[in-house]
Amino acid sequence: MIRMKTGKLLVVASSTSLVPIPAKKQVIHITGTERIFPLIHEQKPDGIILDYDHLGTDTEKVLRRLTGNPYYSKIKISCYKTKAHTRVDDLLKTLGVQHFIYAADTKPKAKNNAVKALSEMLEARLISTLAEAGY
Repeated sequence: MIRMKTGKLLVVASSTSLVPIPAKKQVIHITGTERIFPLIHEQKPDGIILDYDHLGTDTEKVLRRLTGNPYYSKIKISCYKTKAHTRVDDLLKTLGVQHFIYAADTKPKAKNNAVKALSEMLEARLISTLAEAGY
């Protein structure tokens, strides 16, 4: 998850996107690239999350503009992607992305571990009960 001080967060993604939003943040959500820079000047967000799958080739243009202007230097840039891709990720990192969020990382793993532990415990009890019944 994204670690930033409390403040405003600009999320550029489609309305149906699965971009994880950190708790205790004032979130400003937009769907198009035409409102990014006017909104940055109006709201002065601390961070921005770009949905790579939604923006596609516009991501590179936005990143070049963000890193080319010293006014935007304090904004933390994150990028949400469905899966890792070495070449694309390296390019985005060079263009100024500081943190990547992958879809696989956002799925809760604690539930899977809890279910696995519970099934192992039940299986152990079942095996011990069947072993006692066999004698």
